[in-house]
Amino acid sequence: MNRIATTTHRLTRLQLGVYSLGALAMNLANLVLTEWFYERYVVGGVISTVAFSIIILAGRITDGVSDPFLAYWTDNTRSRWGRRIPFLLFGTLPFAIVSFLLWIPPQNAGELFRIGYAIVLAQAYFLLYGLVVTPYLALLPEIAGSTSDRLNLTTGQGVAALVGTLCFAFAGLIVQHYGFVGLGVMVALAVLISYYPIPLVISEREHAAGAKPSLKMLFQWIREVVGNTTFLPLLISTSLYWFALNLLLMLVPRWVQVQLGMQKDAVTWLMLPFIAVNLVAFFIFNWLAKRLGKYRSFLLVFALTVLVFGLVGLSDRIQIGLSQFTVAQCVVGLAGVPVGGFGVLAFALLADVIDEDSSRRGLHREAIFFGVQAIFQKSMIGLSAVAFGWLQTFGSSQSFHGCAFLAAAICLAGLFAFARFPIRN
Repeated sequence: MNRIATTTHRLTRLQLGVYSLGALAMNLANLVLTEWFYERYVVGGVISTVAFSIIILAGRITDGVSDPFLAYWTDNTRSRWGRRIPFLLFGTLPFAIVSFLLWIPPQNAGELFRIGYAIVLAQAYFLLYGLVVTPYLALLPEIAGSTSDRLNLTTGQGVAALVGTLCFAFAGLIVQHYGFVGLGVMVALAVLISYYPIPLVISEREHAAGAKPSLKMLFQWIREVVGNTTFLPLLISTSLYWFALNLLLMLVPRWVQVQLGMQKDAVTWLMLPFIAVNLVAFFIFNWLAKRLGKYRSFLLVFALTVLVFGLVGLSDRIQIGLSQFTVAQCVVGLAGVPVGGFGVLAFALLADVIDEDSSRRGLHREAIFFGVQAIFQKSMIGLSAVAFGWLQTFGSSQSFHGCAFLAAAICLAGLFAFARFPIRN
């Protein structure tokens, strides 16, 4: 295979495809954890709801807090493989192993041991996820330089993520027939397939060593990134979006089994329209962003999300001569439109922010932006898990409506936050 240094030149189709494939496991692993961790550990009787909420929140916070350290590490790594590739080479296998072990807890062990197992494996999962995914994402701004190239690359990532979503949609069937061992095998294989091929076709451009890395410099970088007025509207809005989306994803199994009274495998059939619409939406928003600009297209993403998430909360009251499940499929399918747009635009917008920072400060510190973003986004995802657990105490119907309407309200706040984003291309 031909290997190239990461530059702003156009990638070949092979290189575009291999790099984009990383989004498969990035998406699949996160979706599976979001939707099935509660089912495996709480509904499966491994740990209590309180322990679940604490473990998820602590894991997400640890994940978010550790990401800037990992980002700073990779930004300042100098090796014969480059800054990012070593993390993919040496972090992928441990990440795959933990992704499997997470789903086979010791069911018959004592309560404290079960809780300890969940804590250790969850923390290891979140740390290894950041160790692999952060340097993977940090390659993006160097690989694609122009707006068109970046949109094509993020669209490719979106398609790969959709393959992950398709695998995720069949998770219900896998759990139904092969148990959670089968689910763990699926996630572990996805991790191996997604990240090991990248070093075969992409090598990194050399960057001159800067000042000697130090803890003081790390915190200085974090302060500068958080205080970047160009970055802040994007940071706030995307963090709020992830809170809302995660809340809805956690709702899906409960919606199917409790609200609709169906089996776990029905989750697959509920998600299939979402996947089909999502695929089309990637190319629609690729086209729109090249004509309307990324800024206006991202505003449209938030506006559509508010409407669709609100519609989820009203879906059980829609009477159009169809079954409740068919109505649910239609509503979830509509959600694929803005979620697809978010997948195409969010990283492309962040790459623009990184370019502005590099031009102004003369520093190549791509990963620290992803790391700082992770602090907020993953903490918000953790808070959404706590909100979901709290809403479950109100009963199935109230929980269903509460999750949907809260998600819509959070996205509305995200819309107002992003409206202040200064890069209007």
